[in-house]
Amino acid sequence: MAALGLSWALLLGAVAVPASAAPPPSEMPRFLRQLDRAVNAGDWTLQCNSSQFCQIIGVVRPPRDHIGVRTVVMIERGVGAGEAPRLRLAFLDSLGDLAVPAPEDHWRLVSRGLMRGKALPLGLGPVEPDGAYRASPQAAAAIIAALQSWPGAAVHNGERRIARMPRGDLARLMRRMERLQHPGADPLTPEERSAWLQEYHYTILPPGAAEAVEGRAPDAVERACPGRALANRPFLFRIGPAHRLWIAECPEGNRIFLHPDGAEPILFEMRDAGGTIQPHDYAGVDGDGLLVLHLLGKNQRTDCGQRVRFGWTGSGFAMILQQRYARCRGVPHEFWPRVWYPTSWRYADAPPSDGGNAPTPPQEINLPPADQGGSPP
Repeated sequence: MAALGLSWALLLGAVAVPASAAPPPSEMPRFLRQLDRAVNAGDWTLQCNSSQFCQIIGVVRPPRDHIGVRTVVMIERGVGAGEAPRLRLAFLDSLGDLAVPAPEDHWRLVSRGLMRGKALPLGLGPVEPDGAYRASPQAAAAIIAALQSWPGAAVHNGERRIARMPRGDLARLMRRMERLQHPGADPLTPEERSAWLQEYHYTILPPGAAEAVEGRAPDAVERACPGRALANRPFLFRIGPAHRLWIAECPEGNRIFLHPDGAEPILFEMRDAGGTIQPHDYAGVDGDGLLVLHLLGKNQRTDCGQRVRFGWTGSGFAMILQQRYARCRGVPHEFWPRVWYPTSWRYADAPPSDGGNAPTPPQEINLPPADQGGSPP
């Protein structure tokens, strides 16, 4: 699926991130603002992106007594005419951990608040890598219809309730999704499409290129925490033939330095389009050799906010995935809505591993120079 630049303009401005051009001077078109804005209805949240791919996530708040299991319901739908919604379910404890038994064939979705109770089979497949279960197309259609019309529901194993289900006006969000994905007349002028919707193709170094190494930290890294010494030794990664990456742990959040060989380290800061620094809490390098940043949610919460992944192109960092979920409900970031990813990306000599939805571009990609080609408008 093609992904075009939109919402990560909010994250533009790291020194180590190539930037294509300044944002267009005109205001973002209303239709794109509607796509970018998360809309809540009870426990449900609708989030679309600029390619009009839409996702709905629903989960109840963690119980105060920390007793009980919650169901995370994830609905997504592509933009093709007549495309059916897809449904995934995950089961969490009060802390957000996937610490419940695997679903059994006789688990049912049972209505609540109806004079006559109704029940539906879940029709779940095997567990997926992130711990969720995908419903069959037939079960997905029936469950989504029920969640739109029933006052409430829960997952049961016979008479025993297994997990709570989200509540709220899901039908309203489904109607809004339909309007955003199929608005009728084109909501954007050709000039707006040219200015705001661009394609982004990346070739990044393969997994394993980000290799942990030993080395003495430069003074700038040692002094990374304002007014205090580092509590732990900084992490050091070799991310290419001529660059290293330092990650220093500070109380106010990890600090990242790009360190070209033979030069001074450069502080990696996230800034919005207005130049304001966006503080991040976690920063690290995952098993795929991708740089991962977590921007805190409201009240400095870590169970909400934004999760961003970058790949090293050899000259700068190119964003591979941005997820955003503003509701602090103990939901693992793997389940957060995806609000931006490039049109396509690939490793230099291996296929991408981030979900497998990034086909190799039809022709060879030329890596952008350091001041071009990495950030959407």
